[in-house]
Order: sequence, then C-alpha cells, then structure tokens
Amino acid sequence: MGKFYETGRVVSTVCHGVTGLLNVTLSDGEPLVRGKSVTGFSWPEEELANRAQAVPYNLQEELKTLGAKYSKADEPFETYVVEEGRLITGQNPGSARAVAEAVVRQLTAA
Repeated sequence: MGKFYETGRVVSTVCHGVTGLLNVTLSDGEPLVRGKSVTGFSWPEEELANRAQAVPYNLQEELKTLGAKYSKADEPFETYVVEEGRLITGQNPGSARAVAEAVVRQLTAA
C-alpha cells in the first residue's frame, strides 16, 4: 500500500477500514499516516455501538500514536470525511458516499 500511495494513487478508507493503514510504511520507513490528517471510527462511536469491549484497541488512539492528525465529527455517526491530498478517510459507514465522491473528484481532477 505504501508503494501504491507513493506512485500517485488515491488511497481511501471508511470506518474501521483505516485499520488497514496502521502497518503501512512508506519507502523511508515512516508510517503512511504520520503527519497526515485522517479519521476513522471513533471511540465514542464504539461505545455507543456497545463494541468497546469487543474491539482489540482504540483506533483513534492508535492513529495518534503513529503521528496521524486524527479528527472526528462533532457528533457521533455524523458524516465526516478528511481529505489529505490523495489520502481520503471517512469516519463511519454513513460517510461512505462522501468518501466515494471525494475519490471521484480526485480521479477526475488528475
């Protein structure tokens, strides 16, 4: 995935999909998410969905630990998308359409 990103391709995730980026490194060995603005399923959403005990870690904290600039919507389950260049992330399932629209904008702008 790091090479995919480094060759100019769009990388996008929605909800828990950002978990797939936790172990992605760039050619310089740095995490893909380091220093980048991202979002993903928030801890308050895990709690409201009664899933806090079922998930192995707090995703938003893991992203921050890697140096990502994690942000979330003001209210749980609101549509929320973060675009950092070719890295596009959506907070929750309700953000899927907005992420898809952002990807299409990126692809048609190229």
